[in-house]
Amino acid sequence: MPDQVNVGLIGTGSLGSELARAVARGDAGSAVIVGLFDEYAPGRSALAQELGSNGGSAPTEFDDVADLIALPGLDLVVECASQVAVFAHAENVLAAGKSMLVMSSGALVDADFMRKVSAAAAKSGASIYVPSGAVGGIDTLRAAKPLLESVTIVSTKKPIALSGAPGFADWEDVEITEPTVIFEGSATEAVELFPANVNVAATVSLAGIGPDATKIKVVADPDSPGNVHEINAVSRAGKFSFRFENKPHETNPKTSFLAVLSAIETLRSICDPGLRIGT
Repeated sequence: MPDQVNVGLIGTGSLGSELARAVARGDAGSAVIVGLFDEYAPGRSALAQELGSNGGSAPTEFDDVADLIALPGLDLVVECASQVAVFAHAENVLAAGKSMLVMSSGALVDADFMRKVSAAAAKSGASIYVPSGAVGGIDTLRAAKPLLESVTIVSTKKPIALSGAPGFADWEDVEITEPTVIFEGSATEAVELFPANVNVAATVSLAGIGPDATKIKVVADPDSPGNVHEINAVSRAGKFSFRFENKPHETNPKTSFLAVLSAIETLRSICDPGLRIGT
């Protein structure tokens, strides 16, 4: 990577905005936000103005991702929008030789799509980065991948954090007063039913035994201390258990605060050479 890493941001909601602010503070090393795309123009413009008012140059706003990709000097595109955005733009970003950091990892569970973006990246020399998100232990799963026998995840959230998901439709008008299993099945099924809620399952499955073999249970609990993820893995190298009680982001209960921190740290590790631990 060059001395200054020019970053284009897709998605300027709570996650994208927090990431952009971290970059402006210098928390992501040599990264500089130079371009913004979001279909919601007022939010995009507000972020551009905020970044420009803090002593730096305001990033250029774009109405079309194709124009963002064509921005001279662009090195990296960060997606903080949705699985839909990944499906729509990732292949073009990578084919243009721009590396991409993907937050909505659920899109990569689609095997055909994953083959397409991997081929585009291989042809252009670009890289695809997926942060660990709202959990840890990803390095363990990657290391033990050839020896893994089973991986299960239990994700527990307050009902409001699941509201709006297709898999929660039958529960929208139901008063949930105790821990209630909303879904149980494979990561492949889960990312379609809960596209904004279980990127954890996608990331864990991609690091481990794959989305079809990775099993997930989604639980709604009004008394949950936050967004809780419990991962249990069995392998010939041992048994591994991880539990994460994450505080939701203050502006978006569907996103864990840790997911924001993970994105910042991943971006920093891309931009800054030197010691890297666990990657």
